[in-house]
Amino acid sequence: MPPAAIIKIGSTSSTLLVAERLSQPLVRDQRLFNLFEAEGQRALLGQVADWRRVARDYGSEPIGAGGEAVRQCAALADALRSLLADWWDLSGDAEGRLAWMAVSAEDAHTDGVLDIGGGSTEIVTRTGVASLPWGAAHQAPHMDWPELPTLTNPAAVGGTVSALAAWCGRDRVSRKDARALADALETNPGQFESLDPLRRRILPGGLAVLESLWDRTGWPWLRISRRGLTEGLWLAASLGRGVQP
Repeated sequence: MPPAAIIKIGSTSSTLLVAERLSQPLVRDQRLFNLFEAEGQRALLGQVADWRRVARDYGSEPIGAGGEAVRQCAALADALRSLLADWWDLSGDAEGRLAWMAVSAEDAHTDGVLDIGGGSTEIVTRTGVASLPWGAAHQAPHMDWPELPTLTNPAAVGGTVSALAAWCGRDRVSRKDARALADALETNPGQFESLDPLRRRILPGGLAVLESLWDRTGWPWLRISRRGLTEGLWLAASLGRGVQP
């Protein structure tokens, strides 16, 4: 049986994952494209065509799925469907549930998952999902958070928190860490020249979402998970295939 192949189309970050086992991917290639811009959409479509060829080299027909920018742009969604025969239309709630699947499969004690994407933010607990129409590259003038429970082991996923964890050098981060990184981006931007230009441009927006959440919840820290929507899609695609994560 060929390995499962996933092409996850995020609003700013897209990924090809080909794997027989999630812990040992054959291919994992992530690229940054801002899909709220026409240039980013054109670049993405060329990359997806290349990724489809890579997946087929492994004998797999890739499954594609997209986030908020795809939901907002019907023409982009149609172009992706023409490239990827097996396309999954995802709601924001489905995004959240798939991220939860991936993170909780790795740590069963997880009681909440925060996924800050480029175009939307999902908060998932054992009792439900909230999908909110703002993210690192798609801001809102006011962030109206839903009522959220007190959590003891919340996890966070996405490019914003991964960049924050890398900058801090640890996998648990606090509001103080987010504020320190936001200040450093403003006062000493030269130290971030190694970051991808798009990541550098949207990181302040992602940190603003993160700080707003902390203002709302008072959670003392967040544990950073390296899994997310891509891995959740792989797990969902692999159900019934006899494939272990």
